[in-house]
Amino acid sequence: MRLKGWDIDVVPTEYMGHATELAREAAEGGWSAVISCGGDGTLNEVVNGVAGTETAVGVIRGGMGNVFAKEIGVPRPPELAIEALLSGDRGKFDLGIAGGRYFLLMCGVGFDATIITRVPPRPKRLLGSTSYALWGAAGMFGYESRRVAFSIDGVEREDDLYWLLLGNTRSYGGVINITSQAVADDGLLDAYIYSGKGLSWAVRTGLWIALRRADRHRGVAYQRVTDLDVLTPGVPVQADGEYFGETPMHFGVAPRSLSVLLPRGSRGRQLLAGD
Repeated sequence: MRLKGWDIDVVPTEYMGHATELAREAAEGGWSAVISCGGDGTLNEVVNGVAGTETAVGVIRGGMGNVFAKEIGVPRPPELAIEALLSGDRGKFDLGIAGGRYFLLMCGVGFDATIITRVPPRPKRLLGSTSYALWGAAGMFGYESRRVAFSIDGVEREDDLYWLLLGNTRSYGGVINITSQAVADDGLLDAYIYSGKGLSWAVRTGLWIALRRADRHRGVAYQRVTDLDVLTPGVPVQADGEYFGETPMHFGVAPRSLSVLLPRGSRGRQLLAGD
């Protein structure tokens, strides 16, 4: 198929991980771009297939959350999305690394990763992102912090970890900008460590997050990092909304390693310091 001077090949995925294989083949074959039609999980697979190559990534909204597509201003109708992507420009994005796999948006250790493992498939299909909010609210009543050892840019420490969030971009779940200061081409991840205890602390912290002032709340530490290790085993990890396994795990950054198709005049440019 040919559209606006582009040769386009449409290839459906058939199983988990297939998008990574297809994207890698496209990059090796010299294709200019791979456009993911799906949610953030499908996009994550594509990213892991083209990272570090000259092949760009684009996204059409076709999944449950579509957080990144919303964040960079991709129109909802597929035909308008294709038009915007093919007539737009490119930006160079950092990628986060979690246990040897890449993530584009953000990574969570502890609370949110635990919730992701608990949401059944049917509510997820029916309610979309709302299912995570509902299970998250319910999960706060039984979730407890645990003592965890870290190494952050070579400095070791321990905390009663409730939740660790590492942001490369800003929008969390397409609802709120928790890592609101993140810059996606600065070679750094914005790290929030939530280390309080008890339901009342968790509720108050949630309110501070809603006000975008969580870094001023007791039991919340914020810093920018390049390398972070969670050394304690058995803590669940999610990245780009997908379960990535358990700690111990290393987290890092691959600077400006992904080319992204951006609609012209895209607000996605706000994520970048400059080209």
